[in-house]
Amino acid sequence: MAERLRIEVQWPDEDIESLLREVDTLRLDLLELDVENVERAEAGPLPPGSRAGALELANELLVTLPAAMTLLGEVVSVVGAWRERSTSTVDVTLRIGDNSLVLTGVDASEQRRLTDAWLLASCAGGVEEVDGG
Repeated sequence: MAERLRIEVQWPDEDIESLLREVDTLRLDLLELDVENVERAEAGPLPPGSRAGALELANELLVTLPAAMTLLGEVVSVVGAWRERSTSTVDVTLRIGDNSLVLTGVDASEQRRLTDAWLLASCAGGVEEVDGG
């Protein structure tokens, strides 16, 4: 059974165009891995008269990983590299089930320690939240 990883980008400003471009770049980077699929999250139906739209979840991607989750470490590396190249300072939350990892501006060794702990918990099916900032 495949696993679903939710990636949420915390964009620092209201520039939706930049956000869409950056998230599309991340999506293309992730598709270079041997993941099953990478798609934008969908908001579902809106109540009548609502002004919010599909942009409501423009900052989220859903990554379908093979059941063995052997690619999870590579996905985290791709997200980290994308984050470093980003035109804005962004925080990124990765979530599988109840396990989440927040990539922020902490130093590299601390981020590595937090990432390793999250990968271990996620692959083992444990419940843990790891915050890098």
